Amino acid sequence: MTDPDLAARLAGLDSRPVPSVMRLDPGRHFRGRLAFLPSAYNPPTLAHIHLLEAAREVDGVEHIAAMLTTRNVAKDVFGASLPDRVGMLLALRQERPELAVLVANAARIVDQAAALSAAFPGVGIDAIVGFDTLERLFDPRYYGDMERELTPFFERHRVIATNRGSHAVRDVEAWVRAHAGPFAGRIIIREIAAYPAALSSTLVRERVAVDGEDLPVTPSVRRYILERGLYRPSAT
Repeated sequence: MTDPDLAARLAGLDSRPVPSVMRLDPGRHFRGRLAFLPSAYNPPTLAHIHLLEAAREVDGVEHIAAMLTTRNVAKDVFGASLPDRVGMLLALRQERPELAVLVANAARIVDQAAALSAAFPGVGIDAIVGFDTLERLFDPRYYGDMERELTPFFERHRVIATNRGSHAVRDVEAWVRAHAGPFAGRIIIREIAAYPAALSSTLVRERVAVDGEDLPVTPSVRRYILERGLYRPSAT
């Protein structure tokens, strides 16, 4: 798939009037349960890898997917283009062939899950979130009626949540008890190590802009970033 072809497909997806998703890897058909990690992947980091690996160990999960979102409730598109973000995910998949690569045009997780259920009928869908995204999932600003929208979401889907940044697993557990209400039983909490939990795409972009050394990404992603000249001052 050439860049113009990919750019056209992404633009077509983004223009659809309803939440939609497409798959860009040639992996086997989904069956059982799919756990998806929605993110901007600007770029994909070792933190993303650890989140996906934690979800893969959850009972019932048979497939994991990195899902690039063309829209975001909290961010605009900047840095790498959407085709380059897909390119980095496909490069990552060369190292990790178990990883599916998806793209969705929906910003909210409730809409992403609905789009996945429509695209892959009969497949159970779980969302993977770090603590920061978990907080946004329960932010009333993103809903007309949060409880009304979250009730059917949690009836159909589970959420796999992990520690992120300075928030330890005990902090995530306490937050869920305090804020998740009747949905707490559908949230599965897993722990990732402190180092990957502290990583961010922002950190990678900053290091590339300086010297491109010691990047917390996989070798294939690092190679893609450097070969394409991503995140250099002249590229932004």
